Amino acid sequence: MPERKRKKQFSLSLILQLLISIAYSAMLVHMTIVLLQRRISGWYTYLMVYLPQLVIIVSSLIFLFILRLRHRTHSIDSSLLPLLFSFIALEATMIVPLYTEVTDITILAPNAVVIIERFAMLAAAIVFVFTSVQFYGTNASRLRLYLTLALTAALFTALAMPLNTGTTDLATLTVFSSSYDALLLGTLIAIYLVAIITYISAVAKDRSTHSISRAIAFILMMIGNLLSMSNVIMPSIISGILYVIGIVMLTITSKNTF
Repeated sequence: MPERKRKKQFSLSLILQLLISIAYSAMLVHMTIVLLQRRISGWYTYLMVYLPQLVIIVSSLIFLFILRLRHRTHSIDSSLLPLLFSFIALEATMIVPLYTEVTDITILAPNAVVIIERFAMLAAAIVFVFTSVQFYGTNASRLRLYLTLALTAALFTALAMPLNTGTTDLATLTVFSSSYDALLLGTLIAIYLVAIITYISAVAKDRSTHSISRAIAFILMMIGNLLSMSNVIMPSIISGILYVIGIVMLTITSKNTF
């Protein structure tokens, strides 16, 4: 990919990450203020569930900025990581239903939220697989075509799946609230397992300290991102911790790569 096109991709991804971070922060703060004003008990529960997602977005933004500063055309991840972090940021739409329920401010229609979440989750998982395939050392000449086809399939799946969410309560509207999404969850887990197995295979092929550290970093990020889809406090908190550890490890191991 030409240098100018890569820099443009980085810039667009950085802008998207920044805008989503600002919007998510504003919604989280506003929602917390409203909950406090209404003296709703357990308001901190909402904060603890959704704050880790903000941590994930911001940590991705910081790493992407570092990657942009260290940009090198030979980097095997310079085209995939901005795309990956953009999809992870889009997963933050999970806060929109609760925000609408608490503040009575409609930003996106419930159906749009579900479609965006489904697509972002599938797309992020797919890009994780492609990072593992590149790390394994597979010829990248046709990976862009395969990635485009896979992302197109993810978008089609998100649009084609029935929009029955299994609930009429906006606050509990999630992509895993109906029987249709049990298949989606199983698909996500399967895709993540493929990525993890590929990283483990790559480490078995190249047992250098750099390869092991980098594989562990991505695996932690994958597990953290998967857990962030939960609306339960402990998995959400663990997701933020694992993801940040993964980002820090990736930053350290990438020092001489980018």
